[in-house]
Amino acid sequence: MEIAALQERIRELTVGIEHPRVGAALALAEEVGEVMRCVLDGEYYGKRDADALEDEVGDVLIALAEVCDRFDVSLEAAAHRAVAKLERKAPVWKAELGDRLVELRKRMDVD
Repeated sequence: MEIAALQERIRELTVGIEHPRVGAALALAEEVGEVMRCVLDGEYYGKRDADALEDEVGDVLIALAEVCDRFDVSLEAAAHRAVAKLERKAPVWKAELGDRLVELRKRMDVD
């Protein structure tokens, strides 16, 4: 599904149950917290659950689309801007942080 179509579909499904703007932002934060709970469970407590993580990431996406909708932001335009910014910054970050992040992944990402 394309990003603009996704945002429109979420808008259609939530007509009548939209959060106030601040509530939409708070709901996004709550959903991000659920993603973090899944990461904590998997990385620290050995209870990795890919389905639960996927569900929570999906909830974050829906909550993000609602935030965009409530504040009249195009999720697709925001995505394009973010990718353009990443294209500019990634080479600098790679030069500055690449080696350090390789070492951190070796130490921290244990499967």
